[in-house]
Amino acid sequence: MATRRGPDEYSPSVYSQPSMNYSRAGTMRTASSNSVDTVSTVSVVSTRSDETIVPTQTQISRNSVDSLSEKTAGEGDTSQSPNSALLNFSRVARVGTSYTPLLDEQPTPPPPHLSPPPNKTHHSIYNIQEASASRRKTANVPDFGFPLPRFIVRGIVSIAIPIALVVYYFLTWWRWLRFPEGSSEVWQRTGILDNVNIVNYSWFVIATFALNLGTYSVAGSVAAMVMRKRWAPKNFRRLIILAGNTFQDPAGWFNALVKLIRKRRLYKRNGALWDILAFFSIIGFAAWPMTGLTMQTEDGFSISRRYKGEQVLVVGRNHSSINGRDGVLTTSRVTTFWSSGFSPQLPLRKQFYVTPGSSIQLNVSTSENTLPDDASESIFLAPQSTGPIIGSVFGLAIRYNCSVVNSTSQFTVLSRRNDTFDLDFNSTVSGYMLPDRSPILLRGESNGLNLIRNVNGSLELGTSMSAYDLTDPTDSEDIGYASLYAPYPGLNSTVVLELALWQSISPIESYGRISVNPENFNFRDAENDIPELRNSSRYPGQKAVGVRCEASSAIGTAFINGVDGTYTDFKQLNATIRNGGGIKRFESGIPHMILQTPYIPLGFQFPNNVDWFSALYSSIEMSSLTTNAFGDFLGAAPSVLQAEDLKRAVLRAYKTHAVHIMYDGLADPTFAWRLENVTIGTQAMILTRGVVPPEIVLGMLIAWALSIVILSLAYQFRRRWTETLDGYTIFRFGVDRPDDVVPEMLAGEFDNAAVLERLPGMVGDLEPDKDVGYIGLVRGGQEADWGKRYG
Repeated sequence: MATRRGPDEYSPSVYSQPSMNYSRAGTMRTASSNSVDTVSTVSVVSTRSDETIVPTQTQISRNSVDSLSEKTAGEGDTSQSPNSALLNFSRVARVGTSYTPLLDEQPTPPPPHLSPPPNKTHHSIYNIQEASASRRKTANVPDFGFPLPRFIVRGIVSIAIPIALVVYYFLTWWRWLRFPEGSSEVWQRTGILDNVNIVNYSWFVIATFALNLGTYSVAGSVAAMVMRKRWAPKNFRRLIILAGNTFQDPAGWFNALVKLIRKRRLYKRNGALWDILAFFSIIGFAAWPMTGLTMQTEDGFSISRRYKGEQVLVVGRNHSSINGRDGVLTTSRVTTFWSSGFSPQLPLRKQFYVTPGSSIQLNVSTSENTLPDDASESIFLAPQSTGPIIGSVFGLAIRYNCSVVNSTSQFTVLSRRNDTFDLDFNSTVSGYMLPDRSPILLRGESNGLNLIRNVNGSLELGTSMSAYDLTDPTDSEDIGYASLYAPYPGLNSTVVLELALWQSISPIESYGRISVNPENFNFRDAENDIPELRNSSRYPGQKAVGVRCEASSAIGTAFINGVDGTYTDFKQLNATIRNGGGIKRFESGIPHMILQTPYIPLGFQFPNNVDWFSALYSSIEMSSLTTNAFGDFLGAAPSVLQAEDLKRAVLRAYKTHAVHIMYDGLADPTFAWRLENVTIGTQAMILTRGVVPPEIVLGMLIAWALSIVILSLAYQFRRRWTETLDGYTIFRFGVDRPDDVVPEMLAGEFDNAAVLERLPGMVGDLEPDKDVGYIGLVRGGQEADWGKRYG
């Protein structure tokens, strides 16, 4: 054991003077060492291979030097000692003459000559260090090394998480969001995704963590990609940027954009790998927060077939009660409703049914449906309840449509009218028959009361029904749904109804004692009249507007589906015959309503004590003129009925009659009865489309997930030197840096550290020719061998 020396015995050339380190480029770096307990030795520049060298400055204690010197001098042992192991841990490499520098080097002066240590002890230190550094070696790794590890679990998770998230959103879209607003397909049924509250709230939670899960998935791929020539960063600065995951950070995107706009001289692009990862990260960053905006909850119904056979309370007529009403009284009632301007409303759920594939629009998820203006494709009215019904029920099937007539050629009945027919206005006779027994019925100004005194009106109504059928006294054999002989015409038997309304308007100067200034009103004459009917010999000075309608109906049973609002398998039935006449058919009751008579006699004799003309105005809620703020009636109208007005009035007559046939015209009925063998929906929450189209978000999520899955499949299952490229890995490379990178070079902003641009950024094999390699930063693209061991 060597005797410990005092401070005065240390050689000034080693302990007192500043120690010197030499880089590969020959640059000398000095650092003073005044401590008596620590010796700074200069390791001889050495190489681990023929291509790469890394000099190392090692700090060892004075006692270690002494004991190491004595052992070396006394025994001459060249095997590794504990202190030489310490030197190996410090990445000391063997001496060599050729190398590939890590930094872009510049010619420098040769290093100054240093005198060898004056004593044998110090000289032995260099010998031991030089002899013991056989190759680079990581601490706690045996000489035979280890194969690069695989991170299988991380790879599986990196693939499973993005796929699971996108599949979950796709199922949500498929189950709920792909249907348009009001579609019945979003109603709840028994299934995994039927709890809409959980589904809706889950996306707000998932959107919070999805981006972090994406970062977890990408991190492993990046660690493997920087070991490939194709994706490896060109310098150490880009490697550090990748390690910081700035490609998934909005601040990183903004910083790169600002630098790109400013075109700073020192700014270098972050690399193709960073750009690609940033692009798909931006897609995910935009898509995930919007997932919650693609859906919203609404009130709806839950349909369960398990409740089939449950008794359901409904309102509306059934087969036994449809004809249980007096025809005359029912017609008078429906005429009063129509003339008073009441809007025809369906009761309770307000749902009607259409044939599958019908173009008629209805909202099956709410209770806001009204009968359509065009029902050329049949609709079915069934008993109503508070929820959607599924099952076979009794109801009324109807068809109707109306159009404005601009020429007499569009008429099929009134085109054959007799303009020379001598109509005695003093007579009660108000019509005549055509040769095919089609009736033409007339109403003039003198045929009734007229509260609108500044408009003269005359009406001609023609129908394709036989006059004998229309004037059936029993109201059940031919114009109702019951028949003693042949079945009544059904949906396929269309009845035509045509109207021509002649009118003229004049200004008024006074009404009673009230003076009226005509200039205060704009009196409109007919604007879309029929040219051939102007100045008719029967109606001189008047213009005619026309409307033509077609309608048909039948009662029977059908299978209704309240989920999608359709009906199928309709079977026509006859109503039970009622003594004294029953309710009129849907299409045959309209002439009675417009002519304001519950019964049309065969001789076409109508009562003259009704205001048929004002009823046309009031049926569509057209207001009359008033004279003051109290709404005093002036007895005048600002306009004649235009063609569209007449069409609306007739359409409302059809709708009102249909509602009365099936529901007695009651929007809030007080009587309900039990309907059996059907299924009814119960109230529940449903999930519908939100303010953001879900298809756009779904496409963005698929692109985001595909990018992660493809990278994971390509790189996550390969062997790599570390699980993720993180700060600790970068620190390890920094410790293993060449000595010509000094802290002073890294001062200031990160982007201004130009030395980082000169260091390589690819992670590869520093000792490709050795049996046991060493992972580090390489220049020239030397990839690691997946089957090789590394120390």
